[in-house]
Amino acid sequence: MTLQDYLRVLRERWVIVVVAVVLGLAGAGAAWFLRPAEYTATLQLYVSAQGGDTPNAAYQGAQLSEQRVKSYTALLTSARVSGEVVSRLGLTETPEALAKQVAATSKLDSVLIDLAVTDPSAQRAAQLVNAIGEVFPPLVADIERPARPGAAAPVIVRVVEPADVPTTPTSTGLPVTLALGLLAGFAVGIGAALARNTLDTSIKSPEDLREASGAPNLGLVAFDAGVPKRPLTVHEDPQSPRAEAFRQLRTNLQFIDVDSPPQAIAVTSALPGEGKTTTLCNLAIALSSTGRRVLLIEADLRRPKATDYLGLERSVGLTNVLAGKARLGQALQPWGGGAFDVLASGPLPPNPSELLASLQMRELLAALRAEYDSILIDTPPLLPVTDAAAIAPATDGALLVCRFGKTTTAQVASAREAMEAVSAPLLGTVLTMVPAGGPRAYAQYNAYYTTDQDIDPLSKSSGPAAWSSSSGQ
Repeated sequence: MTLQDYLRVLRERWVIVVVAVVLGLAGAGAAWFLRPAEYTATLQLYVSAQGGDTPNAAYQGAQLSEQRVKSYTALLTSARVSGEVVSRLGLTETPEALAKQVAATSKLDSVLIDLAVTDPSAQRAAQLVNAIGEVFPPLVADIERPARPGAAAPVIVRVVEPADVPTTPTSTGLPVTLALGLLAGFAVGIGAALARNTLDTSIKSPEDLREASGAPNLGLVAFDAGVPKRPLTVHEDPQSPRAEAFRQLRTNLQFIDVDSPPQAIAVTSALPGEGKTTTLCNLAIALSSTGRRVLLIEADLRRPKATDYLGLERSVGLTNVLAGKARLGQALQPWGGGAFDVLASGPLPPNPSELLASLQMRELLAALRAEYDSILIDTPPLLPVTDAAAIAPATDGALLVCRFGKTTTAQVASAREAMEAVSAPLLGTVLTMVPAGGPRAYAQYNAYYTTDQDIDPLSKSSGPAAWSSSSGQ
């Protein structure tokens, strides 16, 4: 990943980072308030070698003292020393617990040992460190006792100065604690954001969709919270960026194959709720605005929605025609003052897949090809049911609608495989509900929008004024 990719992930997952930082600050603040203040009392021990009046003997003594310092530093934090202090002061805690409060350090090539004891009580910290200073020299004398009786110990330890009672706590202050919590929360937040991005396989760009589907991306449609109430954007707000996106889709669809442009197109999706029916209706309006003869077939015989969006009845439609209970002319309904025709679903059958794959359906499509320039067929999603795959071989291909941030690459791949299984071409894809803001905003893919002068002349003549009477919108 490049630096830009990391920044994009942080912009997309900023909520995770903010939550982690807030939790880090809250945890650090709680730890500071709940943890008692600690005080550290210190003293120094001097290690010296005895004997040796000559310079050579003094030099050897100094080397011996430096060598002993390392061993004494470790001995000061041992349970043996702590045990002596516990016995002398009559403490109730174990030597091991007391040893954890003791720290002994020494500088390189030095005969001084810095001893420190940390405790919530300043008086007790001074008492403990001074007690260690009292018990340690005799302990060293016992350890260094020569084998020859009456001989002096080669090394002795003295306390340089007893420890005073500390007056200020040495535990981490609130500002430092909060700063540490902030850094920890920020680090955890970044890690969680990157992990979430790695695990997220949803489609978030035309490139992701193109790679997963193996088909070109023909359009991107921006998210609009008002679509459930006003789904026919091209009709109701023809100058909006969203309406321009459908006109761009129309243009791209017409130029997929210039020599043999697709005539009958199945519009489907991988799963429900991806905007296929809204895309279908707006595409039909955009195609009809160029003067083409357009037919919209509501072939979603499970959950038909196209007629609801268009304000038409679906009591008589496709199922009546296929069953021979109505003629095609009786079932067709004009929309928008004759802008295009609609063949509603009709009564919902118990066997939609078999009906769409029937010979009657193929013959109907063959007859309609002679009457219309473009036939758009609304079909159910590919993954839950097989209806779209059943009718796709009778069409010139399918248009796959995917939802930004919801449809996954695996679902797109499964939809593509479903089309390949019936040898039906996937003409292209449409990415819907692209966010209006953020690092993947719709505007970065469509930075130029049409103005009043850019609207198709035919769309003006058959625009909202001409359509409003029959659409009921």
